[in-house]
Amino acid sequence: MFTKLINGAYSAISSVKFDTLMWIICGTFAGIFFVTLIATVFTRKIGMANKRPFLCLVNAYTAVTLAAVSTVNGFPQSVLAAAAFWCVAYIAYGVLCAFTKPQPPVEKQIAISALPAALPASVQARKARVDVPAAKSTVRLDHAVTVTDNLLRKNLGKGDRQELEKLKNTLVVLQMKGTLTPAESDILNDNFNALLKLMAKYNI
Repeated sequence: MFTKLINGAYSAISSVKFDTLMWIICGTFAGIFFVTLIATVFTRKIGMANKRPFLCLVNAYTAVTLAAVSTVNGFPQSVLAAAAFWCVAYIAYGVLCAFTKPQPPVEKQIAISALPAALPASVQARKARVDVPAAKSTVRLDHAVTVTDNLLRKNLGKGDRQELEKLKNTLVVLQMKGTLTPAESDILNDNFNALLKLMAKYNI
């Protein structure tokens, strides 16, 4: 089946006059080149796009030229014609590359992608008051962890136990960090207030 298709295509190409066939090959290639060149100059997206696909088209048209010339000439003449076509087509590829607009520097792209997303209003408000002195500096992590352990030994409700386990995980993470930032001290203060409520609830 595939062989029949190849033979049919070859017969169809062979039935076309050589001059007409070469005009079709060169004309379609020139048309694609000028359309791509215009799009490169006037379209930002295409202007910044990589032109390697056009180089693949150059190679494909070179192979077609080799096949077309081989229908009326010997192999050496066909190779010479294909090489000449490839040189001209490669110059066209170079012209497209010359008009290709440079992409933004990678460093600038990384800097933009590294910007944090918009923070919730509560976090922004907390960041805005980092310079305000508060009781957070007097809250001791060791004491908070001890209170948490004492509470976990109690017969707690399911919801309270889950909340307390989350509080302890947060406290352990803060304890491992050592020196806390103002924002982390705020988190510690909030957790300590939650602990105080549980202590009052279970008489500790």
